[in-house]
Amino acid sequence: MNDRVEIRVGGKTYGGWKSVVIEIGMDQLTRGFKLSVTDTFPGNTDFHRLRNGDLVQLFIGDDLICTGYIDHVNVSYNGTSITVTVDGKSKTVDLVDCCPVAKYGAIASKSDNAWTGVVVGKDGKKHEIPAASVQTTSWKNIKTSEIIASLAAPYGIAVHATAEIGEKLTDHTVVPGEKVKESINRLITKDNLVVMDDEAGDLVIVEPGDAGECTDALELGKNILSGSANFDASKLYSRYVVLGQHAGTDTDFGRTASEDRGMSDSQLVTRPRLLVLKDKGQSSKMTCGKRADFEKRYREAQYTAAAYTVQGWRQSDGRLWKVNAQVRVNDALLGIDELLLITKVEFSLSSTGALAKISCTPLAGYKREGAKAEDKASSKNPWTGVVK
Repeated sequence: MNDRVEIRVGGKTYGGWKSVVIEIGMDQLTRGFKLSVTDTFPGNTDFHRLRNGDLVQLFIGDDLICTGYIDHVNVSYNGTSITVTVDGKSKTVDLVDCCPVAKYGAIASKSDNAWTGVVVGKDGKKHEIPAASVQTTSWKNIKTSEIIASLAAPYGIAVHATAEIGEKLTDHTVVPGEKVKESINRLITKDNLVVMDDEAGDLVIVEPGDAGECTDALELGKNILSGSANFDASKLYSRYVVLGQHAGTDTDFGRTASEDRGMSDSQLVTRPRLLVLKDKGQSSKMTCGKRADFEKRYREAQYTAAAYTVQGWRQSDGRLWKVNAQVRVNDALLGIDELLLITKVEFSLSSTGALAKISCTPLAGYKREGAKAEDKASSKNPWTGVVK
C-alpha cells in the first residue's frame, strides 16, 4: 500500500518528507500537519516558492487527508544539507482564529464562496440551506445548522450534516469580540452536537459513530505497541444541574419561565459532588435536562478514555484509521473489552517508522440522546435540590 505523504500546492507536488505529524480529532474544529525533511529535498527544486497562506492539499497515498492553508514555512541550510519544515491547517482554521464578519464588511463574494449548502442524511441527498441573504450576527427562530452555515459561509466553508438535527432557537446573538468557533460552540452545546472538519476543509455536524466499525480490533499482545489511560476523577460529580430561562408568554410566565432546571445524577461518583452550569440563551426544562445528562455522560466517558499506538497507518483492509469510527478494544491491562469510539488519530513518521496513535472513548459520551430529566434526587444523594 502506498503511504507516501505529499502536499499539492499550486499544481505542484512536494514529497520526500522524512518526518510527519498529522492530527485529526472530534474535539477540535481544525486538523493540522507538520512535515519536515533534511537532505537535498529529492525531486523538489523550488520549495522556496511555498508561502504562508498558500492553499494546500495533503495526501497519504491516494487518500486526501486535509485541505487548507500553509501557515508556517521554515527553511534553513548549511554547506551540506537543507532543512525544510511546513506546517498547515484545515480551511476551518479561519473559524478558529477569526471573528464573525457581518458587521465589518469582510464578506466573501458569492462567486468566491465555496459554501453550497448543508448536506443532510446518509442517503447523500442535498438539502440546500442557504446562508442569510443579508449578513447578520443575530438570528431568531433559526435551526442550529442554518446559523452555523451562516457563520461559516463568509469564510468559504461548507457545512454538512449526517442527520436532521438541531432544534429551533428563539435567538442567537454573536458576542462582540468572540471568534466564530466560540459562537459555534455556544450553539452546539445547547443541542449537544459534535462538529468537526473533514478532508475537504469543510465543517461536518456528525452523529457519533456514523463512520462505521473498524475492520481491525485493538488487541493487547497483537497490534497494540503501547497503551495509556489517565483515570482522572477530578472533573466528575455526583450531580449535574443545568439552570436556564426562556421568554415568557401569556400562559407561561413568572417562575416557570425564569427557572428552567435540568438534573442528572451519576452512578459512578458515590460521595456528594455538585456541579451547576448556566445554560445561555433561550432554554427550557427539556433542553436543560438533556444538557445535564450529556455533561455527565461526556465527563464519565473522558474518565475512561484510552490511547493506543499501533504500527502503520492502515488497517488490514487498506483503510486508514478514521476518526468517528468504532473500534473493538481488548485490553486486559486497562480492563477494557468493548466497542469504543475513535475520537482522535495522530499519524506520525520518524526514524522509528510509521505509527498511528488512536484515542478512544465510550460512544455514550458523545451521543445526543440522554435520559429523561428528573426533578427529584436519587436516594444516594443527601440533598434535595439546588436553591437559587
